[in-house]
Amino acid sequence: MEILGHSQIGITMDVYTYVVHDTWREAISHMDRLLKRRLPAA
Repeated sequence: MEILGHSQIGITMDVYTYVVHDTWREAISHMDRLLKRRLPAA
């Protein structure tokens, strides 16, 4: 918080929580595509 210049810890947490969730969604999307490629055709 201090290093980034945010006046409140809540601001820092909001910014980085959003970044983490966005990264998780992107990783899950990549895994979904990879796994679908490996499934046998029905």
